[in-house]
Amino acid sequence: MYKNKKKTIKSRTVRRVGTILTAAVLSSAFVLPDVISSPETDQQYVVYADEKDDIKDIQYKNAQREKLKQKAQEQLSYLNVKATDIRDVIAQLDQSIAEYQVEIMGLVDDRNAIQAEIAVTESNLQLAYIAEANQYERMKERIAYAYENGDIQYIDALVALDDFSNLINQSEYVEQVSAYDQNQLNELLAIKKNIQEQESLLQQKLEEVREKKADTEAQQEALVITQDGKKAKLEEYNELIYSTNGEITTYQQLIDEGNYQIQRLEAEYRRKQEEAKREAARKKAAEEAAKKKAAEEAERKKREAENQKNQSQGGSSSGSSSGSSGSSSGSSGSSSGSSSSGGSSKSFDEVTPSGTWVWPCPASHHITSYFGYRTPPTAGATSYHQAIDVGCSVGTKVVAMSSGRVMYTAYSGARGNYIRIDHGGGITSLYQHLSGFAGYSAGDYVEAGTVIAYSGMTGICAGAHLHFEIWKNGYPVNPLNYVN
Repeated sequence: MYKNKKKTIKSRTVRRVGTILTAAVLSSAFVLPDVISSPETDQQYVVYADEKDDIKDIQYKNAQREKLKQKAQEQLSYLNVKATDIRDVIAQLDQSIAEYQVEIMGLVDDRNAIQAEIAVTESNLQLAYIAEANQYERMKERIAYAYENGDIQYIDALVALDDFSNLINQSEYVEQVSAYDQNQLNELLAIKKNIQEQESLLQQKLEEVREKKADTEAQQEALVITQDGKKAKLEEYNELIYSTNGEITTYQQLIDEGNYQIQRLEAEYRRKQEEAKREAARKKAAEEAAKKKAAEEAERKKREAENQKNQSQGGSSSGSSSGSSGSSSGSSGSSSGSSSSGGSSKSFDEVTPSGTWVWPCPASHHITSYFGYRTPPTAGATSYHQAIDVGCSVGTKVVAMSSGRVMYTAYSGARGNYIRIDHGGGITSLYQHLSGFAGYSAGDYVEAGTVIAYSGMTGICAGAHLHFEIWKNGYPVNPLNYVN
């Protein structure tokens, strides 16, 4: 039954942690406009909506994940209360068991005292037997004396008795028996009888003490069994508490990741806003230059018509010069428009996957923990492992699994030092528990196999290793589907 309970706990944990893969991350309420107005021309120009859609998607997922996190926290509070109640019951049982133990020890003392008293009584009884025997020997001496002195009546009276015990009953009818012998025998027999009765009473008390001790021990054993059951239940609650803490830690890790994604999307949005503004300014300048050129061309044609009419060489020269000037001005405007269009740097999303995947730790191919559910290796670690762990010593070189741009290098209490790289096509890789970085920072482009960091044991971990994750479109996937 206990094994079935443990299986139930595990399946509940699996279901809870499984929701992590479908939930989203904490983000700010950031709403993007579809269009932006230009104050100079009162015209509108469209900006890219990719970031807006992405942020809305994260906000939706964030709402789901926040609910799951709250449920996990509520469950944790409930489990803590239950565990505390059970610990109180166990403490009460401990006290009752201790009281029974004290009572049993007292009964053992009573039993020992009674047994000692029985031993004394038996010794006294033996002494009474000895005294009786001695008295009998003295009587035989007196009988022998009477026989030697010819006291026939005294001897006949004694010989007529059936046994020694009848001597007392019959002695009152035999005047020849001395009063002294009669009194002595009466006292000895009374003492022996009293000792026998006392011994019988002590044996009865001893049996009562033994029965009470057995009953008390049975009650104590029942409490011990009950306490063992409570301890087993407490262990179940402790496992659930440990698992739930792991879920909350994982939620927080994903929330941290989401915060970064929101910041990146907002930065990308602002960059595109600036590009859109520059493009609008360029178009406006081009339109103004075109208008100016058209006006100049019209003026040139007007002058040419007047020159042809007047047949004036000076007017023709002036028109030609004016036309040249207009052409030059138009060329200048074109040049200005061209220069303002300038190239823009590629965003992370514009990186094209190279399709080349390399092992992230060339010095070691020993996997110590695989992707999926596992027993947490240390307190605070998650039971759902969304990565693979590669066993290696501190300072081992860590390389980029494919070409891409560094998204960021950071530190958190759970991950320790870690670095994330965007490889394009929705694929990112993450390397954590690092001892240090190789000098690359956000925006730097790296090739596949480039040394980006060094392994370590920062954050929550049981020892030095490389924790390696691959994410596809915002969800963790098994790295062994890409590298092996």
